[in-house]
Amino acid sequence: MTLFISATALPGAEVGVTDGPKGVVVNSRNGKAYAAFPDLGVVKIVTGTTGAVVVLKTGANVKALTINPRDGRVYAMNRGPGTISVIAPDTDAIVGTLKADRGSLTAMNPVTNRLYVSASTGTDPSVIDLATGESTVIRAGTEGNALSVNVKANKIYFVGYEDNFLTVVDGATNQPARIELPGFHQWESAFNEANGCLYLPTPNNDAVTIVDTGKKVVSMIGTGQVPMAAAVNSITNRIYVVNYGSSDVTVIDGATNRPIATIAVGLWPQQIAINTRTNMIYVVNTHANSVSVIDGRTNRVAATVPADKGPWAVAVDPVANMIYVANRLSDKVTVIDGRTHRAVQR
Repeated sequence: MTLFISATALPGAEVGVTDGPKGVVVNSRNGKAYAAFPDLGVVKIVTGTTGAVVVLKTGANVKALTINPRDGRVYAMNRGPGTISVIAPDTDAIVGTLKADRGSLTAMNPVTNRLYVSASTGTDPSVIDLATGESTVIRAGTEGNALSVNVKANKIYFVGYEDNFLTVVDGATNQPARIELPGFHQWESAFNEANGCLYLPTPNNDAVTIVDTGKKVVSMIGTGQVPMAAAVNSITNRIYVVNYGSSDVTVIDGATNRPIATIAVGLWPQQIAINTRTNMIYVVNTHANSVSVIDGRTNRVAATVPADKGPWAVAVDPVANMIYVANRLSDKVTVIDGRTHRAVQR
């Protein structure tokens, strides 16, 4: 699930972050990062390396976080009770709870003020009008394990884990349409506004499936082993695919949709985030308890930064040049200074 925010939106906080699901989001206007800890049922709010730390009890199995770049509110999907906690940016308090029975992942269109919720296996996704709180089921015929929003076109892309098709939902009418796909078991998606393509890591094929959403043309290119995450740098038009099985990253040129480099990282990487201002890429190595820092200009690892136990999600604050990593096997957030590559555990 990736949320693309157009250049005309207010400067917010989700920058180059992928989900599978999204465990960390950042608000660049107030410098706060929000990290989910599913096993503890809490969201931890951290401000830089020395600022305040707040722990909020949201609900069991909280995994997916989405931030509204216009008002800074954070929506935390609690899979256990089937609720979404609404967190205010100024008070760090839960100011509302939305129903989301069997909800899984979330993404939003800040222009229409609608939150999209993928569902558990065998059920349809839904959309919540945040102005009224009204929830509407989208008869998409898929639960949507991978979820992306094209804000400019007001299109929502759902792919179920067992689907061999992409479901494209018109945000104005909630009407679905399908595009056939060559592979199964897509784990997530990343949308590239520069070329209008949707990138779907397809682990069963050791490939990434590329959907040109304008032309409705589908292609597939090889990656490393078991690709499971992707992120787009829309400034450089580069796509980075994290290969869990081969512990490396495939770099794709968005102009040609061909791979141009393979970069070795730490053991079993899981997630990725990009600072488009510095052109630095951050890859979470879940089983190495580290973060690989890739220089996008050279396609080489510039640093390897220690994390805590079981890092699984990452987000970037491009304004402060801070990187936040949630560590699932501890209650710590690793905060990395992007200028020095030094980290503290919070």
